[in-house]
Amino acid sequence: MKKILVAAGGTGGHIIPAISISKELISRGAEILFVGNKNSMEENLVLNESIPFKPINVQKLYRTFTFSHIKFPFKLLKSISDSVKIIKDFKPDAFLGTGGFVSGPVGYAAFLKKIPIFLQEQNSYPGITTRLLSKHAYKIFLGSAEAEKFFKKEKLIFSGNPIKTDLKNNTDKISFSKTGLNKNTTKLLIIGGSQGSVIINNNLIPIIDEILKTGIEIIWQIGKFSFDSISKKIKSKKGIYFFDFSNEMVKIYNSVDFAIARAGALTIAELETKKIPSILIPLPSAAGNHQFYNALELVLQDTATIINQKNLTPEILKKEIFEMSENYKTKRNHFRESIHLNAAKLISDSILQECNIQNKEPGC
Repeated sequence: MKKILVAAGGTGGHIIPAISISKELISRGAEILFVGNKNSMEENLVLNESIPFKPINVQKLYRTFTFSHIKFPFKLLKSISDSVKIIKDFKPDAFLGTGGFVSGPVGYAAFLKKIPIFLQEQNSYPGITTRLLSKHAYKIFLGSAEAEKFFKKEKLIFSGNPIKTDLKNNTDKISFSKTGLNKNTTKLLIIGGSQGSVIINNNLIPIIDEILKTGIEIIWQIGKFSFDSISKKIKSKKGIYFFDFSNEMVKIYNSVDFAIARAGALTIAELETKKIPSILIPLPSAAGNHQFYNALELVLQDTATIINQKNLTPEILKKEIFEMSENYKTKRNHFRESIHLNAAKLISDSILQECNIQNKEPGC
């Protein structure tokens, strides 16, 4: 039985691919140990999938100075030391990191212990953790071909981004009666990433009544940061199903006609796989403006439009919503076959076979 140590954290964009690959590896007979931050999103999501989880305490290095920076080097050294201990106890055959700051100390510990390192990068502009670990990696799996210029080409495999395993075959929809929606209306999904988007939410509030008057119904992932304030403003309105976060996103994707979304790599992969036309509002603070380039891939297919956040107003958003409500059926026909459907299988094949872990010396 192969043993694979997996680390990811911070956002669903890093965690979901790691879980998808882990589940595929488990189906091949591998033993997985997932390392993530204590009391974190990754801990909740991983344990919910019944995958063994080991917590460490990692601090993110923020871009602006705070007093937390003083503790950073000490916590980093402690997290590397804890990761080395986990490796000694688990004795993995390989390490897989899919990004987020928690991947850094675990990946570096794998390097110190001469464990073969595999990385999966979702975005067109790679995160700092992936860039730092890449020189020690045996293979790097890319979700976007745009990222290839940052790495040595001989290490690269264009895999696509691993998505939830049931995204393709699950056709179940949400219960419209329980959510207060009508079965036969046009439905708009609003999703601002795993944390929600305050800016998108605030630009929707002034135009919400005009949208509902057209007969469009709304499924709205508000996110935890503005859930209390937004929910108070819309709770009495008919034709809206809202929540802070949902574990039933596959059913929700099956229930909508078009979407307003950020342009994280995982969101793009899911929208493309489910063939949902979208209005994309890239997060401008994303490293290397990578969300814009993620979004551009769908725009070039004529399956999405982009609103730059600096240009976002309620009136512009309303105009784009009404135009998309007229055109989403045509745009749906422009989607190509998703490259992301088999990403977890391709990556698992490479980890288990290409490196030939069972016969190789440590380090591949």
